[in-house]
Amino acid sequence: MNFEFQGNLYKVNRFPTNNNNSLLPWNTGDVLALSYLSPLLNKDSKIAIANDDYGFLGVNLNLYRPINILNNKSQEYALEHNWKVNNLNDSSRKINYCLESISYKINFGILRIPKSIDLFELYLKQLHESLEEGGTIICPFMTKYFTPQLIKVAEKYFDHVIQSRAEKKARLIILSQKKEVLSDLLIRSINYNNQEIRQYFGVFSADHIDYATQYLIERIDIKFNEKKILDLASGNGILAKVAQDLSPESDVYLLDDSYLAIESSKLNINKEKATFIHDNTLNQLEDNLFDLVISNPPFHFEYEINISVPLGMFTQVERCLKPNGRFILVANTHLQYKVHLENKFSRVKIIDENKKYRVYECYK
Repeated sequence: MNFEFQGNLYKVNRFPTNNNNSLLPWNTGDVLALSYLSPLLNKDSKIAIANDDYGFLGVNLNLYRPINILNNKSQEYALEHNWKVNNLNDSSRKINYCLESISYKINFGILRIPKSIDLFELYLKQLHESLEEGGTIICPFMTKYFTPQLIKVAEKYFDHVIQSRAEKKARLIILSQKKEVLSDLLIRSINYNNQEIRQYFGVFSADHIDYATQYLIERIDIKFNEKKILDLASGNGILAKVAQDLSPESDVYLLDDSYLAIESSKLNINKEKATFIHDNTLNQLEDNLFDLVISNPPFHFEYEINISVPLGMFTQVERCLKPNGRFILVANTHLQYKVHLENKFSRVKIIDENKKYRVYECYK
């Protein structure tokens, strides 16, 4: 998809690509943010962009060498892809992950508002800390997703919080006059089975262990010969922790697209027997590596449902399992994964189910 900004034409794709050509790699909130900023920018502008899923804002603002603040590895891959599509200079592609301080002061920030209020606050805190006095943060969003909680969070960090007029079902929240606030880490604690599970703001299921995950935990068993175990889409690491408790001598791997999830899992498990992988694919893992893979695979991505992601995971899991290795996963019953799993694994059975969830056991 082509888009023109300040006289330059850029091509920006959703990445990975899919067959739904109706889905754009930007929305009207992104366009509104660029329109607002364009007359304010000059060659000395210092910009940070947070939560730019496909790199649309980063590509269009590339001449200003913005810092791109990301959480998901998939966002980094999309940014890199669209940078290459437009033959942009690699040295101008700057990336920071959540929790990493920006090394210099900025005068403009753009924060694409995520679905999670917690993640919104974590991004906002990071931008606030690096914003110079007199700087401005612009937060684009689609009006149908507005919640008053956004304003309450913003007012913790800024004295001046205003909303723009709606244009094409989008608005901006414009923040200025930063307040002095404490620099505490944004971490939540969850009590589960008399254990404290800690996680950074923005990690899936903020106030309890996800119910599907709880259903799976109650049905996990580790066989005596399962010495290499992968927790796929590991979140705060609770499944890996259960695996370690059941089989302390096993080597546990944790893989998640979310940087905040991986960093959270490091707070909860024995790191000496764990390997942490920040990625949205299993591409960096070798064939026939694992005896057991356990997972509560995602299918919600912000406001979209996309089962092509877990289906792609299933193919990669089969490659990475040893012969006769096991894959145990939980899924909502309406997703009907059995037919897809049977196309990839030699044996598939449902080991338990209720009205909401189904646990599958698959063998390579």
